Amino acid sequence: MKVQLLVSESCVPCEQAEKVWRQVAQERALDFSVVNLADPEGKQLADELQLKTIPAVVIDGVLVAIGVQSLEEARTLISRT
Repeated sequence: MKVQLLVSESCVPCEQAEKVWRQVAQERALDFSVVNLADPEGKQLADELQLKTIPAVVIDGVLVAIGVQSLEEARTLISRT
């Protein structure tokens, strides 16, 4: 399972989301990456998903959540896919 967290360096909620998702990734041994919207990969992904808000969680190429999830919410998202 590939999990991407789209963030921006100046986004405080993004830092909180990254902490949550890093912990979940360690628990579940996910293919996890943080993608900065300032990078070409981040810009392309945001354009493909028509994303206007961050942080955003993409699992296997599908936008599944926007905003900061709790640990329990993140674990639930992983369990659904």
